[in-house]
Amino acid sequence: MMKFPVILALCVSLLVLTGCSGSPNPERGAGVSVVADIDHDTAWSLLQDFSLAHNYVPGLSRTEIMSDATSGVGAHRRVYDMDGGYIEETIFRWEPGSGFTIRLHEGEKPMAPFESVFFDYALFDAGKGKTRIELALRFVMPWGGLGDWIGRQFIVPTMEESLIEVAAGMKSFYETGKPATDADRARLASQVSVTRDAGDA
Repeated sequence: MMKFPVILALCVSLLVLTGCSGSPNPERGAGVSVVADIDHDTAWSLLQDFSLAHNYVPGLSRTEIMSDATSGVGAHRRVYDMDGGYIEETIFRWEPGSGFTIRLHEGEKPMAPFESVFFDYALFDAGKGKTRIELALRFVMPWGGLGDWIGRQFIVPTMEESLIEVAAGMKSFYETGKPATDADRARLASQVSVTRDAGDA
């Protein structure tokens, strides 16, 4: 069976060669939810610290704030992987005490291969000193219908798997104050619920 990267590379090559285009694609995405044993105010104090992503997102080595602002709309960071590569993230929407949305980009352009891609963080008081964390990744693919099909069939399931790991890592980090390990994420993954189906617009 052909592996996903090979299939994706072939599809992208076909699109480039044929100049495939079409009407704007709908937004696609994936979402998850997990309950952390931490009160809402403490959860928000951690979430609003824009420098902590590497403590719970798998595969990251560090986070660097690139803007004068460290929170709120316009705050900009780079999150680095273990090989030194990075993704740029800028806060697009900010709701104090509730969450925020970040735009993933490369310079002025959306992160490839997307026409747009956003990450939503949201917190809800779950009662009894607990907080429900909701995460979602939303994107729009280029290349017309074929691009949308690639997004639904391959990218959304991959995003869902990644979100489960991030949510499990957040639960671990928020509850213990220690950077989440792969073992922590594996142990807590079963407590993460999928809240948005792969084909949802």
